[in-house]
Amino acid sequence: MSFSTPQQLQVGFEDEHLIVAWKPHGVLTSGNSGRTFVREVNRLVPNLPESGVLPCHRLDFGTSGWVVFGKHKEAARQMGLLFESRRITKQYVALVHGNAPTAMKLAWPVDGKSAETCVSLLAKGSIAGGGPVSFIHVEPITGRMHQIRRHLHQAGHGVVGDDRYGIPGKHYRGKGLFLSAYGLAFGHPFNPEEVALQAPPSKKFRKLPFVHQSDFIQRFSLSSHV
Repeated sequence: MSFSTPQQLQVGFEDEHLIVAWKPHGVLTSGNSGRTFVREVNRLVPNLPESGVLPCHRLDFGTSGWVVFGKHKEAARQMGLLFESRRITKQYVALVHGNAPTAMKLAWPVDGKSAETCVSLLAKGSIAGGGPVSFIHVEPITGRMHQIRRHLHQAGHGVVGDDRYGIPGKHYRGKGLFLSAYGLAFGHPFNPEEVALQAPPSKKFRKLPFVHQSDFIQRFSLSSHV
């Protein structure tokens, strides 16, 4: 069960080794300039190690979703090994341009390395200034840089709001990138526990009537992540 800090940082899991928190759109996971999510976690979560937490992976600036942090170097290292060995399940939703098919398995190489992304359709609709769009579920089997965005672009269904891998003639930027890492599951590296988290995507998704009315969104409790 997730909980919030006094300043509304959404935390999905925490123990003496790890903390998993929800990164909003428009924030860098880490870095040396300006506001970053790791700094927000270190500032808002009480009783963290003096050295702060270490990000075990990253989400793009425009992508919201769950991010795992290690509370010590060995925790970050062990989580890094889980990501490298593909023993972590990552689930995304996205809003993409056009009428996406019911299912797609995308397997184009990314930067010369094999890459695989599984896509399924959740709902269809339209947005002002963006034309017909599809609300999709995405599960990357591999974890290459910008893999989801690049694969969807190659499939002719670029992510709405993507200013790097956009579809020619489709420049909707009203609400930024419509990509959210809503689900994450992995075996805890230090005990037999299975950590499995899901939360509905950010409000900008749910403000679209056809998305809000979809079975995917309706299955979440109204009292969950906001």
